[in-house]
Amino acid sequence: MVRYASPEEPLPPELVRAVEVFGVNPIRASIVRLLAQSSEPMTTGEIAKALSGAAYKTIFNHVQALTAEGTLVSDARADPHGQRVRYSVDRTAVRRDIDQYASYLLGEELPSDTDE
Repeated sequence: MVRYASPEEPLPPELVRAVEVFGVNPIRASIVRLLAQSSEPMTTGEIAKALSGAAYKTIFNHVQALTAEGTLVSDARADPHGQRVRYSVDRTAVRRDIDQYASYLLGEELPSDTDE
């Protein structure tokens, strides 16, 4: 059985079922929620400190994956060496992905991706 690290603050009880049913990674959900609620972009160190139930390396890896998937955006230059990279949520991408997944689950026609 796959074991996920969990953030120190547990998910609200009404979301636990959805997380279990759809196999959502609680760390990724916590990262996206934290950044969505933050008034300013955050570094991976700030994210790890706020989500103290997971190791920095775990947070870093998830942030990198979420950025590669387009869920998070960063202020990084092409060569970020020595730069404190800050991340924020791409709300449009999150809503698009959730809408497409809901349409798929409900057997509906998938919305076309107009960005391509």
